[in-house]
Amino acid sequence: MDTKLGIIYSQIPKATCPEGCGKCCGIVYPSRLELNNIYSWCVLHKIEPKDFTMAPELDCPYLGQDKRCTIYPVRPFLCRILGASHDLPCPLGLCSARQRLNSAVSRHLYSQVYLHGKEKARTERHRRVLLPLIRESLK
Repeated sequence: MDTKLGIIYSQIPKATCPEGCGKCCGIVYPSRLELNNIYSWCVLHKIEPKDFTMAPELDCPYLGQDKRCTIYPVRPFLCRILGASHDLPCPLGLCSARQRLNSAVSRHLYSQVYLHGKEKARTERHRRVLLPLIRESLK
């Protein structure tokens, strides 16, 4: 794993999801650095690299038939932060970290992963799609 991402990811409390849930495994839009990590992981573990999509009705392309993540060790930031931040609680109330990040820390970590140069415009489009869907699921 990329050292920079490892440092960022190490600051996120572990959130435990029920095994085989997969309910939140849909909209994923990794940063370029994360895509490189995922691609390397796939090559190393003989997993066919797949394209991510912003289509909300689709499952994550790396969600297995058993509803388990096939790239769990290199899963993107957004997968890691769900349930570990006050900003992104589990919509089902099932996945939660013992200690959650506050909004300021969550946003800082997010900016470290996503908001770099050309990445910013692409990421902002993703955020505009993602946040209303998460808010809707919490109602």
